[in-house]
Amino acid sequence: MTRIRASCPECGEVDLRPTDVTLHVVRYGEDDVAAGSSYRFACPDCDELVTKPADERIAQLLTTGGVEVEVAGAGRFEPVHPEFPPQGPALTPDDLIDFHQLLETDDWFEQLLSLTP
Repeated sequence: MTRIRASCPECGEVDLRPTDVTLHVVRYGEDDVAAGSSYRFACPDCDELVTKPADERIAQLLTTGGVEVEVAGAGRFEPVHPEFPPQGPALTPDDLIDFHQLLETDDWFEQLLSLTP
């Protein structure tokens, strides 16, 4: 099985399996790994979530090692980030009051699920 060596800011070097790591790749061209790409893992020693930048070389090494890839950009999906705000109407004070009242009911979660397509 492939082992991936990474470093945790608290514990130093740790060994990971491909299933322990997630690679988030931002693409603006067909094959480019753009700024904002990163990989993350939970440290097996301290359980801290560690996120590190990933360039083309790192992305290729992790992908070759069997790491799961999340791809952003090029029409695939837009990450939820202040630089890429979600689309749709802004939340109004009335929306917030309605949501607050919904949360006071016992079946609020089921009601929310029924609203999704």
